[in-house]
Amino acid sequence: MPRPLAVLLLPALVTPLSAADPTPVENQLALQKAMATARQYLDAQMPAEAGEALEAVLAAADGNKAFLGMLREAYLAELSRLGSDDPRAAAVRRKLVLLGGAAPAPKAPPAAAPSANPSADAAAAFKAGDYAAAARLFAAAGELTPNQKAVWAYCRVRVAADAVNAPGCDPAAAAAAARDVTAALALAPDRAELRKVGEAVIAAADRKGRAAAAAVKPAVESGDSVVETASFRVRYSGDRELADAVGKAAEAARTEIFERWSGPPAGAWGPKCEVVLHPTAAAYAKATGRPAESTGAATVRLTGGRATERRVDLRTDDPGLVANALPRELTHVVLADLFPDRPPPKWAEEGMAVLAGSPEEITRFARTLPRCARDGEWFAVAQLLELKDFPAEKITGFYCQSVSLTDHLVRAGGGRQFTGFLRDCQRYGTAAALKRQYNLDGPAALEAAWKRAALAPAP
Repeated sequence: MPRPLAVLLLPALVTPLSAADPTPVENQLALQKAMATARQYLDAQMPAEAGEALEAVLAAADGNKAFLGMLREAYLAELSRLGSDDPRAAAVRRKLVLLGGAAPAPKAPPAAAPSANPSADAAAAFKAGDYAAAARLFAAAGELTPNQKAVWAYCRVRVAADAVNAPGCDPAAAAAAARDVTAALALAPDRAELRKVGEAVIAAADRKGRAAAAAVKPAVESGDSVVETASFRVRYSGDRELADAVGKAAEAARTEIFERWSGPPAGAWGPKCEVVLHPTAAAYAKATGRPAESTGAATVRLTGGRATERRVDLRTDDPGLVANALPRELTHVVLADLFPDRPPPKWAEEGMAVLAGSPEEITRFARTLPRCARDGEWFAVAQLLELKDFPAEKITGFYCQSVSLTDHLVRAGGGRQFTGFLRDCQRYGTAAALKRQYNLDGPAALEAAWKRAALAPAP
């Protein structure tokens, strides 16, 4: 007897089941995972993301009342968030009507009368520490004062931070939290302290998303074809000629990167570095958990000071795939070999990675540097040299300054001397390393020399 297919009532969302569909056990596991993710989104006041997480496994629902009830909850919450005048509300209503036909909902209790003053209720919820409720109430309050917008923004940042810090935060949840923080900060652009906190949450979401993606993403995609070289295994679907070109370019770039920073490589890599080519930005984002506008990602696992996994994900729709994205991400992989016990600071690693790219790419950062200097969007060199991770603010300035300062030191003594400088920083401290490698009396002397070179007017 064929099983009831309640999901067929939502033809716009799913495709018909086939004989190759997962087993009932696999379906249940998929449903449980999706429901857990959706619950996190709902608790974080992100109903659209909750609906998307559930719709992704809708074909496996098979009339599951708890699943359909949660999907209904997500649609109702999204309607409440959008408001009746939002053009997106009609599509959500259609889904809700179809879902109601699949599994009629119990009669809802009488709705509470709308508050006469939702902004006052929001303020009360904020004072009580119920930031999720406050954010929801502010969203329904209509016109808000600048101070109320700032409080609403703070509530949304707090809710997003809770979502990022929650156990099991996956790449999609982290990305959604970052998007909501970005939208929240736009409500109060003049609140510097709030922006600082929000940017810290965005940075934490990016780290959490990348870590979660690295932990769960498959080594290869089903149906991939393979091109192998001495040190690389290129996974692709479709264009064999492009995959061949990427494999050859990867071998050449690997040799060049090693020689620039250390010396000729000691033989081929084992294990080989997986290079996974994704046909679109959406496919890349889904596989890596990184933003679709990103063009590459590197993953290296170290065990006992030795790389046990190397992987680079790239987008084939990126025009700078071979010239910029590939050598940039390969630099991160090579640096794991050169610094297996303790990685170099982020400013140096990012600067070295960008310097592996095309002259046009390096010039792009150099052109932006004067604006960062003019707007105060950079760090004192002494502060930059001691940063242990990406900063929570001044990100554009951080990247431009990192590239420019790395380039300045490489021009002063070459790539291998720069690597020696980074190792000396780890052994003896920054001031001693500057004296040993460049005969500079500390970060202040480096800053003065660098600024003269980097900010001098073009001839």
